[in-house]
Amino acid sequence: MEILVLGKYSPFPPAGGACSGYWITSGETGILLECGPGVASRLQEHVPLSKLSTVILSHLHFDHTSDFLALRYAATPDRHYRQLPPHITVYAPPEPSRNFSMLSYRGVDVVPIPGLGHNETKDASVSTLETVIGSIKVSFFKAEHPYPSCAVRFEDSKGVVVAYSGDTTPCQGLYSAAEGADLLLCEASALEDDAEFASSGHLTAIQAGEVAGKAGAKGLLLTHIWPFYREEDLLAECRTTFDACEIAGEGRRYSI
Repeated sequence: MEILVLGKYSPFPPAGGACSGYWITSGETGILLECGPGVASRLQEHVPLSKLSTVILSHLHFDHTSDFLALRYAATPDRHYRQLPPHITVYAPPEPSRNFSMLSYRGVDVVPIPGLGHNETKDASVSTLETVIGSIKVSFFKAEHPYPSCAVRFEDSKGVVVAYSGDTTPCQGLYSAAEGADLLLCEASALEDDAEFASSGHLTAIQAGEVAGKAGAKGLLLTHIWPFYREEDLLAECRTTFDACEIAGEGRRYSI
């Protein structure tokens, strides 16, 4: 399996950067995970739009979704442009309903991820939805965030596992998604000095390391970075709890 990092910043991109976006591939299967500001353009630097068929959105905050509102126009059926995707399926939490309704368009099928609502009490150690997309098994787990959100587990036909935190505090759904993962792609939204901010629904760099260690992940890739942080500070804090970590690099490919 391979991850191409298209964007790693939040809640807005710095000059020349992009918010959350990752192209996950195994063989001929490609999945766009998140589609924040700057991602639609970045994607086309590496991947023809004709290869885009599946998008996963962990939650419906706009730093994870705004570029999809433009990208969906590319799925409009048009026999004159074979370089466009003939169809896109997007998986997303169904709430807030107003944001969810904005994802629909001609040529786009929207699949609601069940079991993520704040009032739903489903066992968070069990996936709310499992599906097979090409050669990748995808499992969704309820995370903890102000908007309904999910952590996602990707497993290829060789048993390689990549887990993704989405936006969340430490919770059972995140641990379940990340259990034994070969790589955990995890948000590190705050340094310890800003831990109070993170407590509303995010992870500090130290907490990201703690989650990776508790889940038994083999490697940790930090993302969802505040644009004005010094990355070496995030990395230093994370390594106090989990040494096998690095900061995601935009435009870099990570083969697992």
